[in-house]
Amino acid sequence: MQEATHHQPAESQSPLGNREGQDKKAGRIPWGWVIGTAIGLEVALVISAFAWVAIYSYLIHPGEAASYYENYAQFSSPVVSVVLGIPYWFFACRWVGQKAGTRAVAMCVWAWFITFLIDFPLIFLAEQQAYIWSMVAISLSTKLLAAYLGGRAALKRVS
Repeated sequence: MQEATHHQPAESQSPLGNREGQDKKAGRIPWGWVIGTAIGLEVALVISAFAWVAIYSYLIHPGEAASYYENYAQFSSPVVSVVLGIPYWFFACRWVGQKAGTRAVAMCVWAWFITFLIDFPLIFLAEQQAYIWSMVAISLSTKLLAAYLGGRAALKRVS
């Protein structure tokens, strides 16, 4: 007598289940990661701005009054956001975009949009000079470009 054995196709033996499950997983955006990325990058840029002003005030140009460093912080923080925002956004989006599979670019652009939704009302409500508005425009534009390119790089790594 021969016993009937049941063999599963090789496709369904993958760690993620069957191929349809992989396609569904690859095609959805993990919103928790999107929100976490946006908030995490905002926090990292704020910490970087504080760190830069601390380095400037203690190591590069010490001995001034506190008001001098407050004015310097208002001038330099947007510059820090632009200069460090580009690599932060690119590498973070390249890393986290892999979690979205084929939707990596969309995920990264959504993360940028959440940051925009956080930043824009804060900037809009405060009295700002033309310098700040122009730096915000540059910063948001470069972050969007870096997020898009990071998502594209993640997409290449997924394929």
